[in-house]
Amino acid sequence: MSDRAAESSSSNHSTDRRLEVNLRGLPEWLIRKYLSENGASETDSHKKPTMHAEGWSVSWTSQPKPIAGSNGLGLTQFDMVFEGDAHLLPKVEERFMKK
Repeated sequence: MSDRAAESSSSNHSTDRRLEVNLRGLPEWLIRKYLSENGASETDSHKKPTMHAEGWSVSWTSQPKPIAGSNGLGLTQFDMVFEGDAHLLPKVEERFMKK
């Protein structure tokens, strides 16, 4: 499952963009693998997981989300923020979401 929101950023360049994607039901190791297959490499960050590629980067946080009616079962939701070149991000998101 995913939700997304996009916005342009005026703080850096007029071509910078921010894209938010919320995912559930995937393990973090698989998310990292999919991002690596899109050209991203891991960045040493003590604040939150971050990966970078030429022209874009992604960072995320995670939180448990209960499944309604499941008596305590839940999924981990990953709140991902892609940032970078406005021309690249839609392509990166499309390749990532096809996985």
